[in-house]
Amino acid sequence: MFTLLYPPREACLGLDISQAKIDAALLRTGATFHAPFANSRAGLKQLQAWCRRHGVTTTLAVLEATGSYGELAATELHAAGWSVHLANARRIKDYARSLGRRNKTDRLDAELIAGFGATRQLPLWQPPSPAQQRLRSLLRRLHDLQTMLQAERNRCAACHDPLVSQSLTRIVRTLHKEGTALEAQLRAHLQSAPALHADVQRLCQIEGIGLRSAAWICAELPRHLPNARAAAAWLGVTPQIRQSGTALHRTAPVGAQANRHLRKVLFMAAMVARRHNPRLKTFADRLAANGKSKMAVLIAVLHKLIKISFALLQNQSTYNPLHNPLAPPKN
Repeated sequence: MFTLLYPPREACLGLDISQAKIDAALLRTGATFHAPFANSRAGLKQLQAWCRRHGVTTTLAVLEATGSYGELAATELHAAGWSVHLANARRIKDYARSLGRRNKTDRLDAELIAGFGATRQLPLWQPPSPAQQRLRSLLRRLHDLQTMLQAERNRCAACHDPLVSQSLTRIVRTLHKEGTALEAQLRAHLQSAPALHADVQRLCQIEGIGLRSAAWICAELPRHLPNARAAAAWLGVTPQIRQSGTALHRTAPVGAQANRHLRKVLFMAAMVARRHNPRLKTFADRLAANGKSKMAVLIAVLHKLIKISFALLQNQSTYNPLHNPLAPPKN
């Protein structure tokens, strides 16, 4: 099946975003306009004024999903009425290869992104709710603190100099205190957001998913995806078919383009669900009996977990552990 390309849009804005700068390329009726702007609210206002001078008020804006660098631009443009698409960086890179592009500059990248969005039907990005944004920020900060805390503890265990050891002990104590305060803020935030708290409790009904894993899913998983299959594809755990001649391989790798925070959390949850979730254990045992490797089985369980979680959140339903579509029908 080939990817269908659609008639070119009359206008498309491509943005190549770095920490401090936005390189913009505006495609409009066969002409291309370029300009750099600051990656700030003032710079984004100048960007929109620049587009209006070229006869474009609101159209499709395409930018790479570059983490925190593009969040401000996506949020501000969406609030101003623009259609926004966050493009996977790998798709942009593959598109450049298909055109035979050899040079790479910020200006050329912006034009490339605009060309990518001008001839494709792309899903539109929807911003998370303020409560979801706050939950994500708290969880990511807590993860960073725990990473730093573990690193300092490792250094402290290997240190033999008394003065350095005292310094490390003070840092460990400070990081532990800050982490404890952040966990309290996290619990208070969930209590102050009834809908978010209900979603977390809903996911905790799934054997293998605990309170922290459920919070990560609610914080990171986009709610605007069309279905559970799209959620699994977004996470990068859908099986891939590779065929050449008579050789056919089905692989289920975890894509490098997936959300690294949610991927790590769900990988650990899948390990627990593989053993303690009766529904998923039956599914995993069947795959193992068919000769699948341990990693392939684990990724398949992860695939099921994300699809079940998305379905519960989308339908606002209750998890039923007795519902097992893999079980043979009763006579």
